[in-house]
Amino acid sequence: MSKNSKYAAAASAALFAVLALSILSPQKYAAACMRGIRLWLNFVLPSLFPFFVLTALITKLGAASKASLRLAPAMQKLFRLPAITAYCLFISALSGYPVGSRVLSDLSKKGYLGRESALRAAALCSTSGPMFLIGSVGAGMFKSVRFGLILLVSHLAGVLIVSLIAARFAKEAPSSPPPPLYGADNALYESVYGAVLSVLTVGGFIALFFVLTEMLTSFYLLIPLSRLFSALFTPFGGQAAGEGFALGLAEVTHGLAALAGAGGAALPPAAFLITFGGGCILAQQLGYLKKTGVRAGAFIACKAVQAAASFLVCLAVCAAAGLL
Repeated sequence: MSKNSKYAAAASAALFAVLALSILSPQKYAAACMRGIRLWLNFVLPSLFPFFVLTALITKLGAASKASLRLAPAMQKLFRLPAITAYCLFISALSGYPVGSRVLSDLSKKGYLGRESALRAAALCSTSGPMFLIGSVGAGMFKSVRFGLILLVSHLAGVLIVSLIAARFAKEAPSSPPPPLYGADNALYESVYGAVLSVLTVGGFIALFFVLTEMLTSFYLLIPLSRLFSALFTPFGGQAAGEGFALGLAEVTHGLAALAGAGGAALPPAAFLITFGGGCILAQQLGYLKKTGVRAGAFIACKAVQAAASFLVCLAVCAAAGLL
């Protein structure tokens, strides 16, 4: 049996197990699904949907392409990536994951980006959006816009610092054409329609991973991780931080909501989760990046290093601000 066949058999067995559990305990896992939907409805939808519409309009009207042209020289000099990557970074920084990965996949498919720089570009253009961090996480979960700003700065700093260091070991960026100028006959309609699909997809992933996390919890599979992280994160909220971090490795929004219970002390673990993304975000990103030739293991490793850098930046900021 080939390696792909073995993976397919293992995946099929896991899916049948999930299906069997759903049939045996429908009320339990339906309730978990509803918790995910409520979290998406209360924190994700209000902040992301308007932002998705606005960023889509900016893209379709060509403003994003024009703005990214100004970033192109810095992209080539600092990150040693093709100038076209500036467009992807600009969109990712505005919209958040997984939009950056989707745009990167489109550029790669159209021949704007080569495989030799796809991994570094994918890691750099994988960021959370400001509305989610400041609005949903900061103001909504942690009840503090200031905390949201700290998380945003720490998150972006971790991503940029690691990408700058990695660029020192890379070859000089090849030349590339300018970013494509998009247009639309009915920009508003297309932007709203695309935003609805995008935000519903995010909600679907959140609900699915809430169910999967509930299944892991039912069989006590998260307890070892929770205890380990509770011990490691004693200065950052102890048990609450450990349990939230373990949940966040599966679904980041779930984990961040739990970490918020520990207050400002839990910001460094939250910064790690935001940058890493957790299983739910990684699954969405890798779905787009598969066509670029980026290997899943290498991408996850890059995100883990960036997440560690974000943790350290946030730790320094929180210590300076007297939050620890």
